[in-house]
Amino acid sequence: MGRMYGLSDAETAEGISRSDLFSIFHPDEVAQDPELRRSVREEGGLFVWEHRIMPAPGIVRWILVRGHYKRGADGQMRGRGIVIDVTDSRIDGQIDGPARFLTAYEAPGAILERIADRAIEACELIRTLEADKSVHLRLLIDALLHELGCQLATSLQDDPPAPKRPRSARIH
Repeated sequence: MGRMYGLSDAETAEGISRSDLFSIFHPDEVAQDPELRRSVREEGGLFVWEHRIMPAPGIVRWILVRGHYKRGADGQMRGRGIVIDVTDSRIDGQIDGPARFLTAYEAPGAILERIADRAIEACELIRTLEADKSVHLRLLIDALLHELGCQLATSLQDDPPAPKRPRSARIH
């Protein structure tokens, strides 16, 4: 996620403030529905948010975030989830449907949502294992989360995905 958002390894390791993170978001996205974002962060729950970021001057990327906020034993609200760059599916810069807005879910719906919830839980458990004993599991769960994110992004679109742009094309 750090590299996707244009963060250095040091910034990723240390963590960045919410205001620094929001400075990476496209200005139109930050203005979009701040009350719902605040509500999910403070009360917890599942969320899906497709938004634009500007990781470097002149570069705009479309990002799909799906996860949940949950209060820990220490009382702190923690967010966990998956982040996928879906820019290739948004080549024309237009999106329709529910992915355009932050959406809080009271209960999981479709089968992909339920699978993603369990995969996120499994990911959290795998990350508690000793690194040398969980390398293969971490690779597998990361691949599963990536594929689930792609399938969720596709399921949120009303229209078929746009044809893929050649890898040599740049987004400006």
